[in-house]
Amino acid sequence: MIEWLKKLFKEEWELTIFFPGATQILPDGSRIESGAPKTYRAKSIKKISDKHFKFIDTTGVLHEIKVTAPVGYDLRKVY
Repeated sequence: MIEWLKKLFKEEWELTIFFPGATQILPDGSRIESGAPKTYRAKSIKKISDKHFKFIDTTGVLHEIKVTAPVGYDLRKVY
């Protein structure tokens, strides 16, 4: 019953942003870049693109994240 009410009245999102992590340069000159994902819980998404993220988290704090290089992201609706 409680889960049904949450789905009806509450909206919550899980946003995972894949920031660039460590870069390893191999002897042949090729590069291996690892990702450093960070996950946020949001109740409202204001703007989302590959370089600019603006959302309100579940505690009511507005977050704005801007990056210079495009990053990957995953947006999943929880409720």
